[in-house]
Amino acid sequence: MNRERYLCLIHWAEGQPARKKILCLLSRILPIVIAGIYILCLLGCLFVYPVLLLRLALRPALCFLTVTVLRKILNFQRPYDVYDYVSLCDYHPGKGCSFPSRHTASAAIIALEIFHLWHGIGIIMLFLALLTGLLRILCGNHFIRDVLAAYGIAFVFNIL
Repeated sequence: MNRERYLCLIHWAEGQPARKKILCLLSRILPIVIAGIYILCLLGCLFVYPVLLLRLALRPALCFLTVTVLRKILNFQRPYDVYDYVSLCDYHPGKGCSFPSRHTASAAIIALEIFHLWHGIGIIMLFLALLTGLLRILCGNHFIRDVLAAYGIAFVFNIL
């Protein structure tokens, strides 16, 4: 995506103060909601499907570790550094480590793993994972490629 299109998307997100506040609030709260649901599912798995507890815990942990190491090795710049603007929220100039999005990969692998056990909760989690990726882009913290790569990595870990 070229600079003009990306900045147009960012300007839309920050175009109205209420919209900006909602996007930033969702961006901060959503990871906490996902983590809370994940912990409840881990506890539920402990009592209902103890054999599958290792899978529900191990795959997301391995995905998180892989994405963290990959980000450090590649150290791609974030959109706000490349295009020289202040992101909507969570602005840390010079932070790097943009590719792939760790928030998105974590949300996606958790959603996929939960979907295998409880389809209803899994569908909700998949929606939250999609929303996480969208918010990472709209808030200006990640490029689209960062989010798509995160979804891809989560999918690969899910099928392995």
